[in-house]
Amino acid sequence: MRTARALAAAVALWSASPAGAAPADPVPPSRAWVKISAAELAAGYDTLWAVSDVHGRLKELGALLVASRLAIRRGPTVAWNAQRGRMLLVVAGDLVDGGPDSVGVVLLLERLQREAADAGSRVVALMGNHEAKLLAHPRSATPELMASAALHRAELGLPQRFAPRALQATPFGEYLRALPIAAFVGSWLFAHAGYIDDDDGPGARAALAHLDETIHRRDRDAFAELLDPRSILEYHGWWRSKRRLARMRRQLRELGLNGVVFGHDPDALGAAGAIAMNRDAWLIKLDTGLKLRATRGMLLRCDVRDILSEDGLAMARGGAPACRAETPDGATRALELR
Repeated sequence: MRTARALAAAVALWSASPAGAAPADPVPPSRAWVKISAAELAAGYDTLWAVSDVHGRLKELGALLVASRLAIRRGPTVAWNAQRGRMLLVVAGDLVDGGPDSVGVVLLLERLQREAADAGSRVVALMGNHEAKLLAHPRSATPELMASAALHRAELGLPQRFAPRALQATPFGEYLRALPIAAFVGSWLFAHAGYIDDDDGPGARAALAHLDETIHRRDRDAFAELLDPRSILEYHGWWRSKRRLARMRRQLRELGLNGVVFGHDPDALGAAGAIAMNRDAWLIKLDTGLKLRATRGMLLRCDVRDILSEDGLAMARGGAPACRAETPDGATRALELR
């Protein structure tokens, strides 16, 4: 990680405002993230959905989307439901590794993004640590991923025999390389591991400035840097530490944010196999263990009218979660409070 002096210089350049101008936005536009304000959310969407850690489980992802009516069956695959406009779906990283069809998951999401846009909806896919690892270390491609690439060889333009490095120049590799590492939706941060590390710097804005600079490069060294054990894509278990939780709350306040939605740790908040919220109502964990088939997956569903507030988004009302979890059998359940 950078020294405090270097990070301070980065954030000063990144966030400086001309004399007399309005204060700089603490989360300005960047190629590193997607930003959708609360006003944009209210004007453009009726429902906010989220899922994480699909890990190559194409069949299970399709079942979730069909059960929620976000998608419809179309032969052996699924397509965005053209009747489902004003939907926002965030896929919070780790699209690949684990299941049998990582390439199929990526190609499906790329197509669903186009189809959703045509219907007046939006699909936002984020990078996870498994995507960053593949981009930083092409030879780390698993046998399952290589077998998946072979299934889609014609779509990817690959020869009959190919090495892992060849995936980098295909539509699959190009899609992964262009993924943002976070989404700021209203006043909530969506990111794979969720923690903004400022241990070596003057604050969260400096950490974001560094992420902005890193993602701008989009080279192997940049993706390797995102694999730092305390990065926004990689930090396991930070939510266990009271000190880290307090630090993260301070960082969120610095950025004008209310909470974090993250994946990465299926046992987060002690809620293995479920989507859950902490009792202070500022953390939501998404990963339900689909990678190892602990569950068949779940979708977070938040009706926009129920979460809008004067401060941005409030994911709880009267001490109870305002969002729900939807399962592949079409059932809806309350979020666990932990």
